[in-house]
Amino acid sequence: MHAVMLAAGDGDRLGLLTADVPKPLVPLGGRPIIYYTLDALHRCGVERVTVVVGYRETQLRSVLSTGAQDLDIAFVSNERFEEPASLSLRAAREACGNEPFLLLMADHVLSVPIIAGLLAASAVSEPSVSFVAADRATHGAEYTSEATKLGLAPGPAPQRVTSIGKLAESWIALDCGAFLLAPAIWSAVDAVPEACELSIIFTEAARRGQLFAADVSGAFWHDIDTIDDLADAERLMATQSEA
Repeated sequence: MHAVMLAAGDGDRLGLLTADVPKPLVPLGGRPIIYYTLDALHRCGVERVTVVVGYRETQLRSVLSTGAQDLDIAFVSNERFEEPASLSLRAAREACGNEPFLLLMADHVLSVPIIAGLLAASAVSEPSVSFVAADRATHGAEYTSEATKLGLAPGPAPQRVTSIGKLAESWIALDCGAFLLAPAIWSAVDAVPEACELSIIFTEAARRGQLFAADVSGAFWHDIDTIDDLADAERLMATQSEA
């Protein structure tokens, strides 16, 4: 399995922390944020990773080329990294070919059960079906307000996604920032504006009945957008290590 990590953004909401360092390299618990997800991929047997770079890309390429040698890492550039994230996904299209792939956000800390849950869900699905890692666990109101939400159709697992977005109504779970995408996703990419938020692409996939939820409730993950998010992630990770 091939993984794509979107790591092109400038992380401006972290303020001075990203003035001289790309967001994926901001320290978390003494390590760059991106290393936690790279470790999870390696532990799940995913060895090939394409990292989409943009902001301070030379720095990110240098660190990952020397510090993540357990993985086969390649890089593609998104020169329009200040525009919506669909352009980063589009930049990885050639590297993905016509095979399914994991899509991960480099500013999300993802644990092994997240990756394993996506891989398990896809192993028993139709070839045209994509999955989003879905968390039904309770989170604080402030964190939830910023999260991407998922509306799900009633029925047994895996449940079909009916809506996805920060303003999704009647939502049931949160999007963990991790997907396993079938090649059919590129048809949805082609159907929406070139520069748009990823939720627009996934809304189109959901409209086509091609996006389902892989339930990973209880697995650790954290989306890091702000300095408060960074502090919360450190606290939660310390709690987990003590358990």
